[in-house]
Amino acid sequence: MDDRTIGDFEDNNKLNIENVIEYYNAYIYTIIKNSMSNKEDLEEVLSDVFIVLWNNYEKLDSNMRIKPYLIGIVKNLIKKKYRMSAIQKELDNIEDYENEIGDYIDIQSLAEKNEKSKIVQEVLQSMEELQRQIFIMFYYKSKKIKEISKELKISESKTKIVLHRLRKTVKKKIKERGYDYGK
Repeated sequence: MDDRTIGDFEDNNKLNIENVIEYYNAYIYTIIKNSMSNKEDLEEVLSDVFIVLWNNYEKLDSNMRIKPYLIGIVKNLIKKKYRMSAIQKELDNIEDYENEIGDYIDIQSLAEKNEKSKIVQEVLQSMEELQRQIFIMFYYKSKKIKEISKELKISESKTKIVLHRLRKTVKKKIKERGYDYGK
């Protein structure tokens, strides 16, 4: 077992990072190689291990064993690399999805649907309260005619007549503004 400490690699109270790299490079390389297949990522993590050690050296106790500390750094850097690659994959998937969406969205039909929706809202504003309730319950809440009639305490035939008249009004307004009703 390797019981070397940080102090074993110090010269005049400064870390001799070259000696640390020379002594542990092959060992750390092997650990990383067993966890990563991409050579570029492997080399990046390997160099980052020693950079992290160098950057944190002043915070460390010189009696601290160096090998477990390096192994901890390796584990954290590998986890970070995997997280970053997973995030990048997600971002790539989102970009692909956005590009796909751009191919399918027809701006003209989207604008037309938006305008028809505004027309329906205007018609809704001009309705009497009972008509508005029937319209909303049927078209927005997807309630059946029987449910609407029971809830509003009106006959089913009256509910059907109101819906028929409201559809005609909406259709007329949409056609007046130059749009097809069916689309």
